[in-house]
Amino acid sequence: MGVVRCQVQAAGGAGLIVWLHGREDFEVIAALIALARARLGDRELYACTGPATATGIPGLPTGHRPVTARALTAAGFVQAATQRYFLRDLSGAPPAPPAYPLADVTALTEPDGWRLELTDTDGQPLASATLLAPAPATAGMAVLPQLTVQPRQRRRGIGSHLLAQCLHHAHINGAGHVTAVIPEGDTAAARLLAGAAFLLLDNLTVYRRP
Repeated sequence: MGVVRCQVQAAGGAGLIVWLHGREDFEVIAALIALARARLGDRELYACTGPATATGIPGLPTGHRPVTARALTAAGFVQAATQRYFLRDLSGAPPAPPAYPLADVTALTEPDGWRLELTDTDGQPLASATLLAPAPATAGMAVLPQLTVQPRQRRRGIGSHLLAQCLHHAHINGAGHVTAVIPEGDTAAARLLAGAAFLLLDNLTVYRRP
């Protein structure tokens, strides 16, 4: 009928409700929350944090799971942080090959992925991005956790240029989709993703109970 996973944070000692699934049945979810609270004891609690999704992005997708959100609120949890969750489908027309200037690409490990950096002709940094490689468990889904443009270089199309290179790099390395998260209220990042054909899937919310 449902499952909950809870643990104690190694640093700080907070209680974490990592997984919470009850088929959107309020009574089942409420019972699972009560069980987790009893196991975790009298400590600060966080819900829907840790590796809560297949891509490792924390947060409850409140649009798709409104009953779970209501059960957490009824149990005294409040919203601690919210991110907007976007998806770009690469399975149709492949992204265009990158245009000049080309980003320098450096391989990353733990987790596997790449660091893409754009620099000016004099070596000054323009923008950078982190792209995580698709893992077998994610069915070809790459993750774009970070893309940053230097403050003086904004509003010049540099972010869009680097994002296009990220999509191309993900595609040639076997990704069928790319996900990205941005803080709630970051309208500039939302416009950048929308301009690259990303679709908003949901809001991912982490909950806290003092």
